[in-house]
Amino acid sequence: MSESFSHSNKQTNGLENGGASASMLSQEMLDFLQAQDEVKQITAPPHTLVCQSGDRCEHLLIVLQGRVKVFRPAASGRSVTLYYIGEHESCILTASCILNDLPFPAFAETMSEVNALSIPPEKVSQWLSQEPLWQRYIMGLLSQRMADLIELVNALAFQALDARLADWLLRQAESAQGARIAATHQMIAEDLASSREVISRLLKEFATDGMITMGRGEITVLDHEALTRICHGNTQNHS
Repeated sequence: MSESFSHSNKQTNGLENGGASASMLSQEMLDFLQAQDEVKQITAPPHTLVCQSGDRCEHLLIVLQGRVKVFRPAASGRSVTLYYIGEHESCILTASCILNDLPFPAFAETMSEVNALSIPPEKVSQWLSQEPLWQRYIMGLLSQRMADLIELVNALAFQALDARLADWLLRQAESAQGARIAATHQMIAEDLASSREVISRLLKEFATDGMITMGRGEITVLDHEALTRICHGNTQNHS
């Protein structure tokens, strides 16, 4: 794990911003973690590579604020996004590597400034056998990642790329709490396990049909209903 984090003694309530995973990190769990002398609060600037393939995992992070992308590069030079770690979440892949004494098999990069709690590996193992709160948290993360994996496999196997792209745009617009999405075509291609050229072609078709507009490094959703119809396969297939 990269040592590119800075440490802080400031105590932050990780539940203040809420989110889909807020129920995983209960206030009781947060209080327990912040009461432990071994748990440190750390920060990392945007676009910091916090872990690389082959690294030994020196700590497990629980993100309080910010977002981390976990991805794997392919031999062709393209990258595939495995998942994102959002607020109140942790990296189940890191936990697995710690518990099984294995090197990290991917890369992890901060997408924004990240504030997180850092847990030493010996505590990850000890609490898993002794602390019911920690057991529930880790099992909850594992369950969620398994559900995400099933959803991803289902999308890759049964959903056309234009439908997956439309779904991605709608989800991102919802997360941004507005219509404007900060993203490059390459970033979208990595998230959808496609190529930049194919994504660019589909986005251009969406723009021609009046569903989106595109600017430098951003996309604005104009027609949510049309994108929703594509998600449900109720319009002409663009792929």
